Amino acid sequence: MHAVTQLLDRLAAADEAQFIVAWCESLMGTRSRLDSGLSVRLLRAYRETGRVDRARELAAALPSSPSSWNPLDTARLAIERAILSTIDGRPDHGEAELRQASRALTLAPRGTGLREQLDLHLTAAQLELRLSRVQQAQSSLRLAEHVADRLEDGAWKVAVSMSLGHLSMRLADPRTAVKHYSTALTRSAARGLAAMRAHGNLAIALGSVGAFDDARTNAMLACQIAAEIAAGWRHADAYDVLAIVEIAADQPVAALQALDDGLAALGDLEQPTLRYQLAGHRTLALAMLGRAQPAKQWLAKAEKARAELFQVDAIDEQDLVATRARTLEACGQLEEALEVAKPNVERLPDAFVTGTLNLVAARCALSLGDHETARVATERAALSGDRHGWVFPDRAVSQELWELAMKSGDSRVVRFAEKMLSILTTGMAPPSIPPPPRASFSSMPPPSQRPPYNSVPPPRGSFPSIPPFDDELSAADLPEGETLIYVTTLQGVTRVRSTELAQATAGCDLVVDTITHHLRLEGREVSLERRRALEPLVVALLRRAKEGLSADEILRAAGGPGPESADAEHRVRVLISRVRDLLGDPAAIERVRDAGEHGRTRYRLAANVRFALVEPLYAP
Repeated sequence: MHAVTQLLDRLAAADEAQFIVAWCESLMGTRSRLDSGLSVRLLRAYRETGRVDRARELAAALPSSPSSWNPLDTARLAIERAILSTIDGRPDHGEAELRQASRALTLAPRGTGLREQLDLHLTAAQLELRLSRVQQAQSSLRLAEHVADRLEDGAWKVAVSMSLGHLSMRLADPRTAVKHYSTALTRSAARGLAAMRAHGNLAIALGSVGAFDDARTNAMLACQIAAEIAAGWRHADAYDVLAIVEIAADQPVAALQALDDGLAALGDLEQPTLRYQLAGHRTLALAMLGRAQPAKQWLAKAEKARAELFQVDAIDEQDLVATRARTLEACGQLEEALEVAKPNVERLPDAFVTGTLNLVAARCALSLGDHETARVATERAALSGDRHGWVFPDRAVSQELWELAMKSGDSRVVRFAEKMLSILTTGMAPPSIPPPPRASFSSMPPPSQRPPYNSVPPPRGSFPSIPPFDDELSAADLPEGETLIYVTTLQGVTRVRSTELAQATAGCDLVVDTITHHLRLEGREVSLERRRALEPLVVALLRRAKEGLSADEILRAAGGPGPESADAEHRVRVLISRVRDLLGDPAAIERVRDAGEHGRTRYRLAANVRFALVEPLYAP
C-alpha cells in the first residue's frame, strides 16, 4: 500500500487527478471500503478535478478523528477538510482542521511528512488570505517555500511551484511569483499542459512589473501550445492572458485582437467565468481607446455575466469596479466614475487593480478641480506600486498625475513617479532604480518591523517640482564609490550625489540618515541602531512634517500592536514621549487638533525645526 500511495502521489504531481479518480472508483466496486491512504488521495483528486460536491460527501463519510489511521493520512484528511471549509466560506472550521493536521504531523516519524507540511502551510496561507490577514499569510507562504526547498527534486515540483507562484501574486509579490513560475516552466515538458499554464501565469506576472516584451513572448507561447494540445476553453484562456499583457503594455488595439481570437476559440462552450473575464477585459480595452459606446455595451455584458456567477474572487470584483469606473471616465461621466471608485479605493490596498482604480479616481478628481482627492489617490497608487513593483497601464493619460507626484514630500512617491515618467518617455525604468532584492526566509523582519500597508503622504502642492529622470544623475555614470540618494526637506524631495550630502543638508537643525541609521541634532549625533523601533516613526513624522500623524498612523508607523489594541492610547503617548526625548526638546513635537467637532488629534514636527531626511535611492 505504501508503494501504491507513492505512485498515486507521483500521478497527482503529473496532473493525472482524473486517472486517480477513475482508478480509485474502480476499486470501490470490489471492496467494502478503501484503505485510508487511498481515501484521502481520492478526496484530493475529487477536489482537483472540480468535483467538489463528491469531495464534500467523501470527507463527511470519513471518520472525524481517525485514531486508527497513521498520522500522515490523518493530517492529509484534516488538510483536505480545511481546504473545503475555505472554499465553503467557513474559516473557523478550516482553522480547527489545520490545528488537527498540525497535531497529527507532530506524531509522524522523524524525517517524514514534508509533503503534508508543505500542503499545511499552503492551505494556511489561503485561509489567512480569505480572512484578510496578510502578514500571517506571508508568514505561511515563507514557511511553505522553506519546506519546498527541503524536499527531493522531481516533476512534482511543477505543481508546487505553480501554487507558490499563485499565492505570491495574491500577496502582491510579483517578482517572487516570476521566480516560482519560471521554476515550474523549466521543469515542465516543453509542449505540455503544465508548460502552457506556466507560460500564461509567468506572462501575467511579468506584465504587471513592466517586462512587457518577455510577458508577450510567454503569452504567445501559451497560445501556441494551447492551439496544439488544448483547443477550446484553454485556448481561449491563453488568448485572455495575452489580452491582459497587452492592456498592461498600453496596447489596447492588440488586446482587442487577442480577445477576438479568444472568443472565436471559445465558440459555443459554456465557461461562464471565462466569458465574464473576456467581457470585462474587452470593456477595459475599449475604454482605454476612448470608444465609449461599445465599452458601455460590453460593460453591460460583463455585469450580466457576473450576476450569473455564484462566486467571484475579491480581486475580480475589484477589477470589475475599476472597469466600470474607467468606462464612465471614457464616457465623460467623471462625477459618476468618482462615485463608483471612492468607496473601493482603499479595499485590497496592495492589489494591482486597486492601483489602477486609484488612478482612475485621481484623473477624474483632477479634471473636476478636486486636487486634494487627486493627490491622495495618486500617492496611494504610487506607494503600492513602489512597494510591490507594479507598473500600471494608462500611463499616457496619467502623465499629469505623475508630474504632480514629483512634488510629493515622500521619496517613495517621487521614486515611483520618476519610474512612470521614464517608462512613458523611454519605454523602460531608469537604470538608477533597480528591482529590489527579495528577502530570504531567514532574513524576513518580524511583522512588527515591516512597513504599514496604508500610508498616504501629506499635501505638498507648494513644493517646486524636481526635474524628471536625467541621465546626468544616473547611478551608472557615477564615479566608483559614489551613489545617488534622496534628501527630503521642507522644500520637497531632491536627488543628489552622496558627496553633496553636506551641502544638501546645510542649515538643517535635524538630520535623520536612514542609510547610516544616525540622527544629528544641532551638532549632537545619536545612533538609531538601538532605537530601530523609533526610526520608522521619526521618518514618518518627517514625511508628514506639515500635516502630522494621527494616533492610528503613529501606531502603524511604529509597528507592534495596532489601533485595535487595548492600550493603544497609552502606547501613543509613550511613543511620542520617546521621540521627544530622542530629539532632546519636548517642544519639537506639537500636539494639534483637526478642525471640526470630531477632529482627530495629530502630532507633528514643530514648524521652526529645519530638518533633512536622507534615504537611499532605492530602499530594499
